[in-house]
Amino acid sequence: MSPRGKSAGTRRLSSARSSRPRVEKGAARPADTATRRWRRDTRPRLVRAAVSGTKGIRWRRSLIEAVLEELYIDDHFEELLGRAPGDLRPDQYARAIAVALILRHSWHPDDLACMLKSLKLRLADA
Repeated sequence: MSPRGKSAGTRRLSSARSSRPRVEKGAARPADTATRRWRRDTRPRLVRAAVSGTKGIRWRRSLIEAVLEELYIDDHFEELLGRAPGDLRPDQYARAIAVALILRHSWHPDDLACMLKSLKLRLADA
Protein backbone atom coordinates (compact mmCIF):
# COMPACT_ATOMS: atom_id res chain seq x y z
CA MET A 1 0.00 0.00 0.00
CA SER A 2 1.10 3.54 -0.60
CA PRO A 3 1.86 5.88 2.25
CA ARG A 4 -1.57 7.47 1.88
CA GLY A 5 -3.32 4.13 2.39
CA LYS A 6 -4.44 3.71 -1.22
CA SER A 7 -3.09 1.27 -3.72
CA ALA A 8 -1.77 2.54 -7.04
CA GLY A 9 -4.87 1.11 -8.76
CA THR A 10 -7.13 3.13 -6.52
CA ARG A 11 -5.18 6.31 -7.18
CA ARG A 12 -5.46 5.75 -10.94
CA LEU A 13 -9.19 5.23 -10.64
CA SER A 14 -9.52 8.41 -8.60
CA SER A 15 -7.60 10.46 -11.13
CA ALA A 16 -9.62 8.95 -13.98
CA ARG A 17 -12.79 9.94 -12.19
CA SER A 18 -11.60 13.50 -11.72
CA SER A 19 -11.00 13.87 -15.47
CA ARG A 20 -14.71 13.37 -16.18
CA PRO A 21 -16.72 16.56 -16.59
CA ARG A 22 -18.21 17.54 -13.28
CA VAL A 23 -21.89 18.21 -13.02
CA GLU A 24 -22.49 21.07 -10.67
CA LYS A 25 -24.81 20.34 -7.80
CA GLY A 26 -28.34 21.09 -8.91
CA ALA A 27 -27.40 21.14 -12.60
CA ALA A 28 -29.61 19.07 -14.86
CA ARG A 29 -28.19 16.12 -16.75
CA PRO A 30 -29.08 15.91 -20.46
CA ALA A 31 -31.53 13.05 -19.88
CA ASP A 32 -33.26 15.04 -17.14
CA THR A 33 -33.55 18.04 -19.45
CA ALA A 34 -35.03 15.91 -22.23
CA THR A 35 -37.49 14.36 -19.82
CA ARG A 36 -38.55 17.75 -18.47
CA ARG A 37 -38.97 19.06 -22.02
CA TRP A 38 -41.06 16.01 -22.99
CA ARG A 39 -43.24 16.44 -19.89
CA ARG A 40 -43.68 20.14 -20.54
CA ASP A 41 -44.16 20.14 -24.33
CA THR A 42 -45.25 16.71 -25.54
CA ARG A 43 -46.96 14.98 -22.63
CA PRO A 44 -49.93 17.40 -22.30
CA ARG A 45 -50.78 17.03 -26.00
CA LEU A 46 -50.51 13.24 -25.91
CA VAL A 47 -52.56 12.96 -22.70
CA ARG A 48 -55.31 15.18 -24.15
CA ALA A 49 -55.40 13.06 -27.32
CA ALA A 50 -55.54 9.83 -25.28
CA VAL A 51 -58.28 11.17 -23.02
CA SER A 52 -60.24 12.25 -26.08
CA GLY A 53 -60.05 8.65 -27.26
CA THR A 54 -61.74 7.44 -24.06
CA LYS A 55 -65.10 9.01 -24.90
CA GLY A 56 -67.65 6.25 -24.82
CA ILE A 57 -65.28 3.71 -23.30
CA ARG A 58 -67.03 0.86 -21.51
CA TRP A 59 -65.84 -1.79 -19.11
CA ARG A 60 -64.25 -4.48 -21.22
CA ARG A 61 -61.77 -7.24 -20.63
CA SER A 62 -58.73 -5.23 -21.77
CA LEU A 63 -59.59 -2.35 -19.41
CA ILE A 64 -60.22 -4.57 -16.37
CA GLU A 65 -57.01 -6.50 -17.04
CA ALA A 66 -55.04 -3.23 -17.26
CA VAL A 67 -56.54 -1.99 -13.97
CA LEU A 68 -55.84 -5.28 -12.21
CA GLU A 69 -52.29 -5.33 -13.56
CA GLU A 70 -51.71 -1.83 -12.17
CA LEU A 71 -52.93 -3.02 -8.77
CA TYR A 72 -50.33 -5.84 -8.76
CA ILE A 73 -52.70 -8.67 -7.95
CA ASP A 74 -51.17 -11.88 -6.66
CA ASP A 75 -52.15 -15.56 -6.46
CA HIS A 76 -54.63 -14.81 -3.70
CA PHE A 77 -56.81 -12.96 -6.19
CA GLU A 78 -57.66 -16.09 -8.15
CA GLU A 79 -58.00 -18.09 -4.93
CA LEU A 80 -60.48 -15.58 -3.47
CA LEU A 81 -62.55 -15.03 -6.61
CA GLY A 82 -62.27 -18.53 -8.00
CA ARG A 83 -61.31 -17.14 -11.42
CA ALA A 84 -58.25 -15.81 -13.17
CA PRO A 85 -58.46 -12.16 -14.30
CA GLY A 86 -58.86 -13.22 -17.94
CA ASP A 87 -61.84 -15.41 -17.04
CA LEU A 88 -63.93 -12.71 -15.38
CA ARG A 89 -67.38 -11.87 -16.69
CA PRO A 90 -68.32 -8.19 -16.99
CA ASP A 91 -70.74 -8.51 -14.05
CA GLN A 92 -67.73 -9.50 -11.88
CA TYR A 93 -65.54 -6.49 -12.75
CA ALA A 94 -66.59 -4.28 -9.82
CA ARG A 95 -66.01 -7.09 -7.33
CA ALA A 96 -62.66 -7.92 -8.94
CA ILE A 97 -61.45 -4.34 -8.53
CA ALA A 98 -62.64 -4.27 -4.91
CA VAL A 99 -60.82 -7.55 -4.19
CA ALA A 100 -57.64 -6.28 -5.87
CA LEU A 101 -57.78 -3.07 -3.81
CA ILE A 102 -58.32 -5.04 -0.60
CA LEU A 103 -55.35 -7.30 -1.40
CA ARG A 104 -53.18 -4.33 -2.32
CA HIS A 105 -53.91 -2.60 0.97
CA SER A 106 -53.95 -5.67 3.20
CA TRP A 107 -50.33 -5.55 4.35
CA HIS A 108 -50.87 -3.05 7.18
CA PRO A 109 -53.91 -2.98 9.48
CA ASP A 110 -54.41 0.80 9.21
CA ASP A 111 -54.13 0.74 5.43
CA LEU A 112 -56.65 -2.10 5.17
CA ALA A 113 -59.06 -0.36 7.52
CA CYS A 114 -58.78 2.83 5.46
CA MET A 115 -59.47 0.95 2.20
CA LEU A 116 -62.46 -0.88 3.69
CA LYS A 117 -63.84 2.47 4.84
CA SER A 118 -63.29 3.94 1.36
CA LEU A 119 -65.16 1.01 -0.17
CA LYS A 120 -67.83 1.34 2.55
CA LEU A 121 -67.30 -2.29 3.51
CA ARG A 122 -67.46 -3.80 6.97
CA LEU A 123 -65.61 -6.90 8.01
CA ALA A 124 -67.80 -9.90 8.64
CA ASP A 125 -67.11 -11.54 11.98
CA ALA A 126 -63.75 -13.13 11.46
